[in-house]
Amino acid sequence: MKKRNQGQVVLEYVLLLVISVSFAALVVRLFASRDIENPGFLVQKWDDIRKTIGSELPEKCSSAGGEVTCSRP
Repeated sequence: MKKRNQGQVVLEYVLLLVISVSFAALVVRLFASRDIENPGFLVQKWDDIRKTIGSELPEKCSSAGGEVTCSRP
């Protein structure tokens, strides 16, 4: 009877392992997929942040008479 219980424990462990790996693969695909046509959530948000930062124009600052003034081109 002891051998049968050991086999059941191994089977349960393997099933939990398969479920865990499948869930992890699904999460990675949904969040971090680098597919160009269907990017993952995190990759898309990171690209949006990168484009926002890249599109900002730097301010031109000058100091005249001890006062700093900045203006956008």
